[in-house]
Amino acid sequence: MPEHYIPALKYHFLTPLYDWFIRLTMPEKKVKTQLIQQADLRAGETVLDFGCGTATLTLLMEELHPDCSIVGLDVDPQILAIADKKAKLKNSSVQLKAFEGRTIPFPNNTFDKVLSSWVFHHLTTEQKSNAFREIHRVLKPKGELHIADWGKAENWLMRFLFFIVQVVDNFYTTNDNVRGKIPHLLSQEGFQKVEQKGNQSTLFGTLTYLKVPKN
Repeated sequence: MPEHYIPALKYHFLTPLYDWFIRLTMPEKKVKTQLIQQADLRAGETVLDFGCGTATLTLLMEELHPDCSIVGLDVDPQILAIADKKAKLKNSSVQLKAFEGRTIPFPNNTFDKVLSSWVFHHLTTEQKSNAFREIHRVLKPKGELHIADWGKAENWLMRFLFFIVQVVDNFYTTNDNVRGKIPHLLSQEGFQKVEQKGNQSTLFGTLTYLKVPKN
């Protein structure tokens, strides 16, 4: 696990509560279904769930697109253990892999699509940039990155709600998101076009959907 990595609910002792907390407070299935629909997965594609956590998105992709080859990747062995249990209960064939936070353990041009939900706000600016660089490397030519994560607040209420999140969580990894800097960081790592596909208001702020093709 990389140094300074922030677990899903900030503290490792809260990790077993993650699925319960998200189900209670967020429109999780709606968000992840929308992200999958946005990605427009096709039969035979190889897909990476970057920062898969407990594999909710990974397993939903498999359920909706059983004809795709799906990999879940995360740095946190504790949360991957939960993901593995969920996958076994579903007799899933998804591949779950750990990595050390810097180099995605796949060759260049491996994946047709990379999806990621609620991950990058946990990363420092340097970690975000490294992740985008690595994702660009493992995407095939004409491949696509699809992101659902916190973005620039749509209005004062969304900004206030997200400020509360920042007070409880932290400012140093979330500022890039709420200041709308994610497209700029992506462009610095080789992604020349970043499309904002929509926003969604939540209890914790504005969620933004991005489509990022590899040229």
